[in-house]
Amino acid sequence: MEFVPSGKELSHFPFLKKAQDPIRSRFASLGTLLGTPKGEVLVSHAVTRIQEAVTPKKARVPDVSETPEDEIAAYALARIIASCVNDKQLIDRLTRYEAERAYYFLVNEEEWNSRYVQDEGEYSRLWTAISDELGIRITQDRMPVPDYVELVAPLHDDRYRLINRQVIQGFVAINKNERYELLRERIRVLLRRDLPHRVPKEICELLAPRAAEIKKVYQEQMLRQFGKVEESAFPPCMQALITALAAGTNLTHAGRFSLTAFLHNIGLDTAGIAELYARSPDFDIEKTMYQVEHITGRGGSSTEYTTPACAAMQTTGLCVHRDPLCERVSHPLSYYKAKKSRPLKPAPAKPQVADKNLKTPE
Repeated sequence: MEFVPSGKELSHFPFLKKAQDPIRSRFASLGTLLGTPKGEVLVSHAVTRIQEAVTPKKARVPDVSETPEDEIAAYALARIIASCVNDKQLIDRLTRYEAERAYYFLVNEEEWNSRYVQDEGEYSRLWTAISDELGIRITQDRMPVPDYVELVAPLHDDRYRLINRQVIQGFVAINKNERYELLRERIRVLLRRDLPHRVPKEICELLAPRAAEIKKVYQEQMLRQFGKVEESAFPPCMQALITALAAGTNLTHAGRFSLTAFLHNIGLDTAGIAELYARSPDFDIEKTMYQVEHITGRGGSSTEYTTPACAAMQTTGLCVHRDPLCERVSHPLSYYKAKKSRPLKPAPAKPQVADKNLKTPE
């Protein structure tokens, strides 16, 4: 018999096709819905969902206080609003939040695991339904090598590297906890791949006030994380790159990449990054904007890059003028946050050792 999730279960996993079908029929015209009191309520729920996604310290237990239909509608509207805002970092946070939310419900609802457990092992019918729809092939606690390699590519944990795994006859061994973690990653990737939606202009205009509200909240979160951009708090490596730009030195590809990614990660917008590059005597606005948009993921590429760590900066020869704070951090972003939050105190002076060859003045 085909497994049919309950309304409650669908509200916990609103990305499933069975969750979306009733919403499409209930809210056939989005433009009409947004102009109603019910639409305003749902949009408010969607905005709250996005705000929760961009908040660093999230609630331990996700809030589910509305009807299943309204929860699913709020999920869909949150993705539409995020698409109208069209900020890659915000979209990344939203998709990661939704994946974490699904992970929580799947792992912590013991009722489901006891209610829908199958005869062969601990695979619940709910797990099977979700994994089948998302294309996860894990059976008998193992997964085909090609599927595994594709799935773990974005993960940086060494334990997921194929060289550290047990591989038997073309299958990778997967334990129970990892099974849930891999499903979470699959949810994140698929949800991210689908955004931003191509939302009609008139819909984004209707949602413009709420989109502006989201932008304000997100910018405030960025300011709390990194604060106002202060060049004086840049690590020595980034200071050196900016100095080289001003001196007319052509930066290496690694140098341009590292500086652009760093400036983007601390919250500087594309125009602000281009303004720094404008200090170069041979500044080319079109070339610069193309490179900046590629690295920040705003151009044709869907990849948004992160600042290389200190070890990578050393490898490319960009780690220069190290100072005492450099010895305490392993990433340029960590240096920047530490420098802004608590300025480095000067190291205590070393006690002077008397030189035996110096005579005491009489």
